Amino acid sequence: MAESQRPKLFVCTTCRKAGSDPRPDDEPRDGQMLYDAVSERITALGADAPIEVEPVVCFANCDHGCSAGLIQDGKWAYMVGRIGPDEADDLIAYGAAYANSKTGAVLRSGRPDSLRHAIVGRFPAHLAFQTATVKDAAE
Repeated sequence: MAESQRPKLFVCTTCRKAGSDPRPDDEPRDGQMLYDAVSERITALGADAPIEVEPVVCFANCDHGCSAGLIQDGKWAYMVGRIGPDEADDLIAYGAAYANSKTGAVLRSGRPDSLRHAIVGRFPAHLAFQTATVKDAAE
């Protein structure tokens, strides 16, 4: 799949896994470890990677543990929560199912077990892309 056509997964690097003890400031947070794990696996997949991954600082979804957002032009965008570094492979599998979905909707039965109840919210992705296009045109 061409890189520009892949869905983008944004992983919050400042998240803490729900129920985890705060780490000292010099240790990476759970969100950073999740991002690192996903990024490492995506890099290893190379051209076969179903998604791209980017870090983001704070989704303001702190009550739901580690969070990630998935977006692709023309599809619903989804935010998942209540995940942690151990779900890196499941997040990539969910991203692959999302990539193969016409609308971005992936039923619970089509998600890995750890993500069956992880959807926190969704929004129409075209709004984000329209805003970016308008901003780019103004610059």
